Amino acid sequence: MFSIIDVFYLVFSQLGVGGFVLLFLVPKGLVGANFYRLMGGIYLLVSGLSRCANLALYQQSVTFRNFFGYWQNLESISVISFFLIVLVYTLSWWFKTPLLTQIFFFGGTISGIASIVISAQRYLQIVQIPGEMFVLPLQFLTAAVLLGVVHTGMWFGHWYLVVPDLPVIYLKRFNSGLLYTLLGMMLLLCLNLFFRQQSTDVVSFNLFYQIIFSMRLLIGIGGTLFLHFITWDCLRPKSVARDELGATRAATGFLFIAIITVFIGEFCSRLLFLEMRFIF
Repeated sequence: MFSIIDVFYLVFSQLGVGGFVLLFLVPKGLVGANFYRLMGGIYLLVSGLSRCANLALYQQSVTFRNFFGYWQNLESISVISFFLIVLVYTLSWWFKTPLLTQIFFFGGTISGIASIVISAQRYLQIVQIPGEMFVLPLQFLTAAVLLGVVHTGMWFGHWYLVVPDLPVIYLKRFNSGLLYTLLGMMLLLCLNLFFRQQSTDVVSFNLFYQIIFSMRLLIGIGGTLFLHFITWDCLRPKSVARDELGATRAATGFLFIAIITVFIGEFCSRLLFLEMRFIF
């Protein structure tokens, strides 16, 4: 039996990892240390919340002792390891140790990806598609990139207010990454719908599931894709030439709305996955 805590844990753990890893899209010499301190702090908070959900899933009370002391399974080890690495990474920006920062960024990347793959193992028994050992981790990783690219991209867009002469091409990278990830998500969705049609033992779509699935499609994917094209229009050379600061500000605003549509889509996706045993 699954609960809303499973949904919260999956979405927030994937957001923390995806957002942290996609910091590599921002060259270090482009923005100051304050940007990385802010992002490190945000993803430290997100990973801390996912760690609390992880404890709740294993019927452990959320206390300081359990937060750092409960290492009884591989999943818990991977989650707390990612949290601790992000903590040290964030602190390293105050002590100005570039080598240490680089080491812990790569360490956090490896640890974060491993934690997502390991978390997928917990749910393999409910998946009803061929090749679930590969498809489910791939879907979780794709979701992490989707959540991360829109979230980190939005915060990076705000940095154009701090450093107005930042090249627009770097904000375009995040918007392009959003498109490619959405296309990958749609491909996985079509693949899993195909497998669902071939299966005989499936949970039928009642009215509630139909509403959630519609929100997943229309808001999570369709709405986000629509916002991508609006953001692309804001960042066109013609728009940038007319008013560069206004163009980046508008694009950032639409990326903020995209965060909402992506969150809605991913929460609906996890709920459908846990209730209907198919990846949506």
